Amino acid sequence: MEAFEPVRISASTLRAELVAASANPDSPMELVLAAVKRLDLELAWLAAGDPALKGARALFDSQGGIICCVDDGDTAAQACFIAHEIGHIRVHAGSAECTNEDIDASRSTEVAPVGLQRVEDYGVRERRELQANVFAREFLFPRAAARRKHLAGETASVIAESL
Repeated sequence: MEAFEPVRISASTLRAELVAASANPDSPMELVLAAVKRLDLELAWLAAGDPALKGARALFDSQGGIICCVDDGDTAAQACFIAHEIGHIRVHAGSAECTNEDIDASRSTEVAPVGLQRVEDYGVRERRELQANVFAREFLFPRAAARRKHLAGETASVIAESL
């Protein structure tokens, strides 16, 4: 089994539960808000630069059961940030503090072929962040849904705009 498959399965399982309970699969923010409720968490919207964010755009505090997220008006980005933190909750134990560079849904799961990035990709912290990114990506827009939309003739631009 591919190393990230358990992460994807966790994301798709949660997504399927939420959609079955009437969450709109084409609304990323609705999905993450439903997940927050299902997981019995709190969501705190904080201003950019708030000290509670510790320099990040989102973080999860396991002691309080709170996901803190920057309230910057970018709903699509906020959904990604929250989904990333939900990934930490579902895949890892304990709190997670992510830097701005950690949350990157476009980052490849492929190992870098050479150089410093290859060494860095094997770090525990980097692996955790990559797993949370993979979870967020699969939770918000599963590969199967992307394939269906593409085969139905939708372009990447049309898909992105609809989401």
